[in-house]
This record gives sequence, structure tokens and C-alpha cells, in this order.
Amino acid sequence: MTDHDQTSSGAASAPQDAPDQPPAAGYATDRAVSRAPLGELFAAWARRTPEAPALLADGHEWSFGEVERWANRLAHHLIGQGVGPERVVALVLPRSAELVVAELAVAKAGGAYLPIDPAHPEERRAMMLADARPVAVLDDPERIRRARAGTGPGHAPGDADRLGPLLPEHPAYVIYTSGSTGVPKGVLVPHAGLGAFSAAATAHYRVRPGDRVLQFSSPSFDASVLELCSSLLAGAALVVPPEGPLLGAELASVLRERRVTHALIPPAALATVPPEELHDGLPGLRTLIVGAEACPADLVDLWAPGRRLVNSYGPTEATVVATWTDALAAGSGAPPIGRPIPHTRVFVLDDAARPVPAGATGELWISGAGVARGYLGRPGLTAERFTACPFGPPGSRMYRTGDLVRQAAGGELEFLGRADHQVKIRGFRVELGEVEAALVRHPRVGAAVVTVREDEPGRKRLVGYVVPPSGGTPPRAAEVRAAAARVLPAHMVPSAYVVLDAFPLTPHRKIDRQALPAPRSAPDGDARRVAPRTPAEAALARIWSEVLPVDAVGVEDDFLGLGGDSVLGVRLLTRVRAELGVELSLRDLLDAGTVARLAGRLPAGAAAPARAP
Repeated sequence: MTDHDQTSSGAASAPQDAPDQPPAAGYATDRAVSRAPLGELFAAWARRTPEAPALLADGHEWSFGEVERWANRLAHHLIGQGVGPERVVALVLPRSAELVVAELAVAKAGGAYLPIDPAHPEERRAMMLADARPVAVLDDPERIRRARAGTGPGHAPGDADRLGPLLPEHPAYVIYTSGSTGVPKGVLVPHAGLGAFSAAATAHYRVRPGDRVLQFSSPSFDASVLELCSSLLAGAALVVPPEGPLLGAELASVLRERRVTHALIPPAALATVPPEELHDGLPGLRTLIVGAEACPADLVDLWAPGRRLVNSYGPTEATVVATWTDALAAGSGAPPIGRPIPHTRVFVLDDAARPVPAGATGELWISGAGVARGYLGRPGLTAERFTACPFGPPGSRMYRTGDLVRQAAGGELEFLGRADHQVKIRGFRVELGEVEAALVRHPRVGAAVVTVREDEPGRKRLVGYVVPPSGGTPPRAAEVRAAAARVLPAHMVPSAYVVLDAFPLTPHRKIDRQALPAPRSAPDGDARRVAPRTPAEAALARIWSEVLPVDAVGVEDDFLGLGGDSVLGVRLLTRVRAELGVELSLRDLLDAGTVARLAGRLPAGAAAPARAP
């Protein structure tokens, strides 16, 4: 890529001094970059620009120097609580300034921070805590705020202060991802690759000191690391918006009012922004990063003019980003996943780990500075997915992604799907096996199959198919959904369920996924549906049935239970605003849940106007 003076411009090219380079491998020039740990990378900017804004949240602004002292005081406190290298600290905190400071403080103390979304079901949070066995749990924002005004040491901890020396190979953070066996797995990411990634991201995304980077991502996903590295490790400010969903017109408002210059926004979220919000061009937004899922061509056409639009790809196991494109242009179609970032090599290999010819389909493997250490407490799974790299220097490793790709004629990689049952739903990584394991926990479910269906163009959703145990009573779909919601985060809970007597089978006696029926368009329990009783309920029920879509909606039917999600919620609220003249937030919809409760939030007399013939 031209931004980084690479010796190779294409994924198939090889440096002349590496004759054993396989023909389908990519190479990016290794520049000398810092291997300093995360806390030291931030401290360097605090020394360089102590008065520059670093953190903007809740109407407050903290400078680099203020955040440095705040994080240092909390770090010394954590050291006193037994936090140090190879020890995990769980952060059960919402998106907030306190969360960012806690992440820096844990890193400075030498520990590895584990972000856990407090909105996740209690059982799932307990599962991750039991698996990670953290030495400390920070779940009280007030405790973190007290460190800001505390009297503890304000200097950055060194090895003399820590429980032991902090090395680049020690883990900086742990991110849990969906697991095919039914249990989420924690990815151990060391400090070693953060300096290389930060330097590369700063250059490619063109971040300058004084810029403003939006913290859009949930802290429990590694996209939040990209936001941190391209802001606080680049001399720019991190903008923390209010807690809760950030979609539609509200997202555009945050970008405009907070004067955001850089943002990573998944395509599913970007698609919720009404086109009229772009009339002024959002002139402050200079760089927009898309990733986590395929980006449709129409979104490229809409958002590329007037800014630098970059498609980025990478699994958690490779320190956020492994490949990216150059700036995309309107009319260029759906983007590829690009070429390897600096300090990264990628390989397209067959089932025997041999390079495939250019243009052939193969599995993507990643090597380089960003490769994670492995999975926390899972040596067998680590050995399966992380192997020695036969194409690199002795001791180098590579990660098997499970993603199928093809090298295009121009050298860029095209994403073609998965080699297993992992899927992406609205940018979230989901192992179907984990969802199926959650469904069979219900006592009246004997077996379960979960698939991704796209019965409505452009709308992918998880559908759960269940059969009762032999001779057992079939479960009700609503009961299965409620049981799944007690253990799975919202993005992993299927939006529709089909109860079958038996699964359709192929001639080889395997489940025929292609023959699984489409879910019916009405929710479970039609006989007990409560009809609308007021004009407002009738108007909302009609809008719900048209947006979701279902044949009929009762006023006590649950929005999520009908197959709703945050993207559909934005569409629904846009209709409510246009037809009823009422402005509601996505939080209003999700908190209300039903037509009846949402109607109670409408002003008196609100009802849909007569529709044109």
C-alpha cells in the first residue's frame, strides 16, 4: 500500500530475499516500531502533549496529562490488590470514560484487562468470570472516579513497582469470542503487536494529533481496541458517546455534534443512517472505517464521496486488523478485504496447508506481529488454530482463520465465506454451535440446528430449529427463546424458531439444512394475541407488522420476540416519526418492548393519519 512504502503491492508478491515465500502469500515491509507495552505507548503521548484533549465523555474533557495521572493512581492501587503480569482483571463496565481509564490502568499495572459487557445475561457473565479467573473485578464506576481525586502515586508504574517485569509477550487484554463447543473462548493478545498496529493504523487511517475518534464499539469486542489505538496512541482524542445503542439519526447527530473526524462503523449500523443526514456531507468526518462484515456497494457509493473510506478485516486472534483496502471510491462495487497491513503476512492455503494458485479459493492464514498467544486455558484449541509458520523465520507462528478467500487479479483478497459454521450477523462473530448448545439446554429440546436465513433480501437473521426428545412434549418457541436469552447475548439469540417433529435428512442420513422450512410470519401463540385497543396501539401495531414483517401484531407481543433487532428498530422508529410525528429513541423501543408499553410513551391523541388510497 502506498501509505506504508511496502516492498510488495499485492498479496501474491514476495520479497526477492525470500525465495521460499509461497506464491499466495502477502508480505508487508517490517519497519522498526516500538514493542513497548500499551501503558508506555500512551504515556509517551502524555509526555509529548500533556495539555491536548485525550478523552471526551459526559460533557467533560480530560487532557492526556490528566488521564495519565488518573490511570497511574488506579494502576498503583491495582498493584496493591495483586494485579501484575499474567493476571487478568475483569472490567464489567459500560462504554464510559471510567472504562477507558481502567483499561489503561490495568495495562500499566502489568495485567491483562478483560472487558465484559454488563448488558450481557448474568449467566454468560458468570461463565466468563469463572473461565478467566480474574484476580480483580472492576464493576463500580465510582471506585474508578475516586482514583482521579486520590492521593496515591501519580507517576507511571515501572518494573520496580510491579509484581514482576512486564514483557512485550505478556497479555495486554483478553477478548471472549463465540465458541463452537458451546462455551465462549478467551483470546490472549500480547502487548508485542500493539505498537506495530498503532503505527500502521495511524498512518493508513491518517490520524493526526488533535483529531477525534469515535468509540462506537462495545468494549467486549476488539474493534474497541482499534478505536483506542488510533486515538490515545496517536495523540488524538477518544470521543465516548452516551451509553446505549448508537444508530440512525442519533449516530449522525453524534458524529456531527462531537466533531468526530474518524470512526469505525459496521455496515449494518451505517445503513441505518437516513440518507438525508448526509446532505451537509458531515464535513468533519475525514476517515470512515468499515469492517466486521461485508460492505454493500450502495453504502460505498453513499459514504465514499468527501472522505477516506477504508474496508478493514481481521479476527480477534490477529490484533484487530490483518488486511485493509486503500481508499474506496463510489462506483467501485462491493470492496475486497484488501492486502496485509505492515508487519503482517497472509497465506491462502489448501486443506493440507499448501499454497493455492492465484485466483483459486483457499483458507486464509495470518502470520506476523499481531498474532495472539492463543486461547486462555485451552491448550488443545490453541495448538489446533495456532501453528508454526513454515514460510517464515524460525519461531514464527501463524493463525488459521477459517475464512475462505481468493486472490484477485489485482492482488487484493476477496472474502468468500467460512470453512466452518461460524457466521457474521450485523458484524458480530457467531459460532452456530454455541447457539445450538444453548437451545438444547431447554429440557424439552432434544436437538437443535441454527442457521442463517435471508428470506428478505439484505436481512440476515438467525433461525433456530428444535425437535423434542424422543417421546417428549414439543416445546413452545417462546419458551426456547426465553431460555436462550438467559445465557446468550442479544446478537446471538435467534430471532425466529421452528418446532419440528424431526429434522429433514439427506439420503446419507445427515440433517438437510437446505430443506429446513422458513419460519412462519406470525409469532408463537397467536390464539392469545391481544388486539389493539386505542388508535395509538393500532397505529403502532400496523407499523410493527409492516417493518418486521409479521402477519399480525398483538399489543403484548415482544419486539425482540417477533424477530426485531436494533437495525429493524431504527426502521420502525423512522416510520413512527414520519407517520405519527413522534420522536422516540431506540432505547425507548427496547425498554418498552411491546406495543402497549410503547403506546404509553406517545403523547395524548397520537395516531396515524389516514393513508392515501
